[in-house]
Amino acid sequence: MAQPFKDIKILIVNSADSSRKMLLGVLKIQGVGHIDQAYEATDAYRKFTEHNHDMVFAALENGVNDAIGVAKKIRNEASSPNAIAPIIAIGGPKTLNLMDAAREVGITDLLQAPFTVDDVSKRIRFVLSLKQEQLEVAAEAQEAPQINATQGTQEEWPPEEEAQSMTDTLLDHYIKHHEVVLSKLKFAKEGTTKSIDEIRAMREKMKDLDNTNIHTFSDFDKMWEEIIGMFVRGGLSEEELFKIEKVISTVPDEIKKHYDTLSQQDKSFLAMMNSLNTSAYRKAKSRARDLQANPNPLNGRTAADYAVHVKEQKEEDANSWQETELPSGDAMMFMPTRPNKK
Repeated sequence: MAQPFKDIKILIVNSADSSRKMLLGVLKIQGVGHIDQAYEATDAYRKFTEHNHDMVFAALENGVNDAIGVAKKIRNEASSPNAIAPIIAIGGPKTLNLMDAAREVGITDLLQAPFTVDDVSKRIRFVLSLKQEQLEVAAEAQEAPQINATQGTQEEWPPEEEAQSMTDTLLDHYIKHHEVVLSKLKFAKEGTTKSIDEIRAMREKMKDLDNTNIHTFSDFDKMWEEIIGMFVRGGLSEEELFKIEKVISTVPDEIKKHYDTLSQQDKSFLAMMNSLNTSAYRKAKSRARDLQANPNPLNGRTAADYAVHVKEQKEEDANSWQETELPSGDAMMFMPTRPNKK
């Protein structure tokens, strides 16, 4: 599994604790190597000068102590370590009146609520793909884009409160779902170990027992270890979480009986499962996908424009999974493999 974000440094600027911490959790799961937080522009600039971050995620709020205030300092202060550092503003419908001010100070891009975890990843990959000369141009004052009225889905943007609520639902579900799937993997791995121990004990009683079963479960054991390693390294997308969860559901009965016992005994896991609102998540994701298909109000970019910059990464991620039939019989498993080193 590729780790495109492990060497980058990101600064999050947001006066709202809950929003800042939720984005922090998402970036950690995405495998970002170094993350700092700030409440407002002055604090943010101080931390930026100390750590020279590769990019900044900053909320659009009032045009003073927010993304615009941060951009003014990073772009204009003599002490700025990188005047062309990418700045991604995060805003909702009520901040659209700040677009002209955002263009004037050289905001690199905008992430408009409601958005998903994958939208966050797309923005990161997009700004990482920009060359030096592109960053220089983006850091200058920009003209308003010419947006064709027929572009996008023409989906009406929800009110500010609803847009923020949907974003909270999407990000919170991802964070909880990540923890749930990781717990399921650990149960499956422990269940596999117990199955292997049972087979070994039986072999002691029946010396001529065929060795096939123990090799089968050893394959499962190695698979769980590899996938758990992916969680530790970070960078799993929403789609990959659901794919891995599907893998867990196909385990042989010998493992499943241990898995069921372990999962039912873990009260914190059961509480986390009960806290997931998958129905609300799917509705919010569908709505966000339609809205994100509309042109970006800051620069006119479309979902297709961002997709161009992430195509190569998606292909690399796709190559890190190969469908392999294990000797367990019925289960078709997705076995993770490391990409070939060039």
